[in-house]
Amino acid sequence: MRKVIIFIFLVAYFSATCFAEEEEEEESPSTGSGNTGGSGIQVDAGTQLSIPLPQATTYRRIVKNAKGKEIEHLYRVCNGKNKKTCGYWENTKTKKKVASGKTTFAKNVLTINNIRKTDSGKYMTGNKKQSYNVKVN
Repeated sequence: MRKVIIFIFLVAYFSATCFAEEEEEEESPSTGSGNTGGSGIQVDAGTQLSIPLPQATTYRRIVKNAKGKEIEHLYRVCNGKNKKTCGYWENTKTKKKVASGKTTFAKNVLTINNIRKTDSGKYMTGNKKQSYNVKVN
């Protein structure tokens, strides 16, 4: 009985230690991005995400695909003159629309409703001067 208790204690101790190391590894990339003012935001899938970014005509994000390759997307804010090319995320290389939660911009906040796991990544202004790292659980 005593050996079983010691065994359970050791398993719990090493599990907690490994879990703490994983948490540190996950948090370290989202602590910021130098002088760009980057910080991290963590949300659950299916919820609404609000990212405080200054007003701009375009926004960018860098996300990873299923193979782990980084892909850049562009979002154009609608202004009345660009109805055909605004209001959606576009792959900058293929120029095709990208599936994402509904995205809007109002009052210095970029909002994504019903966010998906595939929306995880680095969000920034079009000129890449300000950014936020977003992780979707």
